[in-house]
Amino acid sequence: MSPVRLVILAILIYIGYLLIRGSRGNKKNNVHQQQDKIHSSDVLVEDPVCKRLVPKSQAHTLKDKKKDVYFCSDECRRAYEKEKK
Repeated sequence: MSPVRLVILAILIYIGYLLIRGSRGNKKNNVHQQQDKIHSSDVLVEDPVCKRLVPKSQAHTLKDKKKDVYFCSDECRRAYEKEKK
């Protein structure tokens, strides 16, 4: 083989190596990003009426005997209030 062909072959092998290494690195970064999202995500709370899990930041809240009660919707909150009366 001529020296020019060896240089071209070496460059192609190096480019292939970078492509393979780059694709594996992205997968690792995606896994870490997903784990960070899980750790930083909101806490789930259970609706006492329908037993649905709702992110605490999106839940409808009602103070009941110095305790916060969380609901998935206004309908469940009203049903809870009606049940308590």
